[in-house]
Amino acid sequence: MASRTSWRSSVVACLLLALFLPAASASSPDVRASAAVLMDAETGTVLFDKAMHKRRPMASTTKVMTALLVLEASALPETLTAGSIVQTVSGSSLYMKPDDVVRTDDLLTALLVQSANDAAVVLAKEIAGSVDAFSDLMNGRAQELGASDTHFVNPHGLHHRDHYASVYDLALITREAFKHPRFAELVGSKTARVAVPSADGGQRLLVNHNKLLWKVDYADGVKTGYVRQSGHCLVASGTQDGWRLIAVLLNTPDMYGEAKALLDYGFENFRHQVYTQRGDAVGHAQISGGEESQVPVVCESSMSCVTGPGLGDDIRLEVTLSPLDAPVAAGTPAGEARLVSNGETLSASALVSSRSVPRSRLQGSGLWLLRAAVILGLLMLLAKAYGKALKANRCRGRHLSA
Repeated sequence: MASRTSWRSSVVACLLLALFLPAASASSPDVRASAAVLMDAETGTVLFDKAMHKRRPMASTTKVMTALLVLEASALPETLTAGSIVQTVSGSSLYMKPDDVVRTDDLLTALLVQSANDAAVVLAKEIAGSVDAFSDLMNGRAQELGASDTHFVNPHGLHHRDHYASVYDLALITREAFKHPRFAELVGSKTARVAVPSADGGQRLLVNHNKLLWKVDYADGVKTGYVRQSGHCLVASGTQDGWRLIAVLLNTPDMYGEAKALLDYGFENFRHQVYTQRGDAVGHAQISGGEESQVPVVCESSMSCVTGPGLGDDIRLEVTLSPLDAPVAAGTPAGEARLVSNGETLSASALVSSRSVPRSRLQGSGLWLLRAAVILGLLMLLAKAYGKALKANRCRGRHLSA
């Protein structure tokens, strides 16, 4: 009962919060970038957009997707030999020699902190065999994430006319990358050291290209990018009170100033509300044939939403329960809960049974009686058949004797 009261109280609090947010502070920031978006990292809710689906060159912000595939790859070796592929790229680099043997994690570090193009191609070749094959993986993963205005032809972002993304897609990809703690750790690092055999002293000190980390206290990522054709690009993130926002700008004259303006706008005018936590009970599923007729169901994941200017204020929790048949084990799928606003699902969680419920003893006894009756019936049929066969054999014996 306490859990049910807790989530109901959260719903009421969120609705009240939405009603009393100050509309006067909601003026949008003046953004001169060709395209920009501000997104809630948890739910994907868009808080600001400017040409957010326009396809543009995105330079080294490409490396967010490269890093995501590296983090998702299984069984990568601990070290990699650079190979001759490092001589095929220019620009920002670790300046590795072909025979350098470098830790895979150091290559990932250089990719995100130093924006090293040579690290990008070494990782791509190891995972997919070639840059072209890795680009195919990037495009496939983008489609899985719903990034339909994106196309990759390389893992580093050096210009190609068929290499582009939208700010919305870059935000989607970054949301997914933030699910990996190592990504969050690296993009939030101001400096890092990596071991490179051909470097002076065998190490290189890397300084993050993202100077927003020094300029804004709450900044914690992500990635800069620049080629002449793209202009200055930035994927930025900031976190306050555990709430992360992602800002993306392509072709901006002031990437740090505009990123800060977008993030400040989000934190000052919107609120992040958690409706349910993992394990919160939101209803009871009916059980057929159990010792109990129903069982509490709980959320498998937390559900949250963002409230503020321009966002729906009719947020409600919708619970769909599935009937269950005993016996029911703890954790049995039992339906779905969704936060809905204006017909749009803001957040969702699978529901599972909170505990086990055994089959009813009465039902169990009935089943045993039924099974016993079936077995007894079969035995009687067999006995009858055996009797008939025995009688037939005796008659046949008499006939032969006569």
